[in-house]
Amino acid sequence: MLISNLGRTRTKLLTSFQDLSDEQLNQNPSNKSWSIAQVLHHLYTSEKAMAGLVLDALQAKTEKVEEKDLTFITDRTKKSKAMSEPPNEMITKENLLQLLEKSRFQHLQFVFNETHERILAKKSMKHQDFGVISLKNAVDLIWLHEKRHIYQIHEIREKLNL
Repeated sequence: MLISNLGRTRTKLLTSFQDLSDEQLNQNPSNKSWSIAQVLHHLYTSEKAMAGLVLDALQAKTEKVEEKDLTFITDRTKKSKAMSEPPNEMITKENLLQLLEKSRFQHLQFVFNETHERILAKKSMKHQDFGVISLKNAVDLIWLHEKRHIYQIHEIREKLNL
């Protein structure tokens, strides 16, 4: 289920910007909001960081914790502070696609090469916003976070009439 959620969400993400040019991807709707390219770069850095944290936690001695419902993070009406700020320079679609592929297939794939979803549910880690969560929940955060930002991409497209 975890892998299918990651795959379905990634497909929706890629579809959300496939028809846009480099210039459109880098347009900002306002001085206070990110461009679609910045949102995509943020997703890359977040996924890479989370995969690293999960891999570290796999090596540590941790205990099983109760699964949490983290679906609330997809709610865009609830503001949150980004853990990483994207760069301000222009990023091409080709570069963004390479980064997203790298985060998924070089970083996150290591997690699944090391373990299985059942093992992820039996180990835990400390998350700066959610406290102690299972590693399965940590990987859930990747696709839920991506889903949240797909909504943001749709909002940006509407503001820019794209």
